Amino acid sequence: MRIGELASASGVPVDTVRYYERIGLLPTPARRGGGYRKYEPDDVFRLQAIRGAKALGLTLEAIRTLIIMALPSARPAPVRACAKALQQELADRCAALQALAAAVENCRRGPPPTLAACPILATLQAYACTHETSGSVLLDT
Repeated sequence: MRIGELASASGVPVDTVRYYERIGLLPTPARRGGGYRKYEPDDVFRLQAIRGAKALGLTLEAIRTLIIMALPSARPAPVRACAKALQQELADRCAALQALAAAVENCRRGPPPTLAACPILATLQAYACTHETSGSVLLDT
């Protein structure tokens, strides 16, 4: 299939397809006569997986790591270590979102006397301080 067909089938703009090729998230396709790129069904799957990962907040670097981990040449031990790190980061993010939901429930009507007294802002500030020290490269922050 051509680039426009790939973009349409995967739900991303043509410019995004080209960008992902430039940064190595999508392999450079073979060229047909006339110089047209020739994409395969696996490319649609890969782009849809990238879209899903982006929707979950993963960084492009994390997505690259996950793609590398899925290749047949990947070694099991580093793949497992990386997957465990991602699992922990996702668990931490879920816990922070649950804390934020609880803060929203505890929010009283009317403005707080100070910003620090706002349970929502205090929860977000605490997460930011904790998250900065974790060295996250997996999730967009």
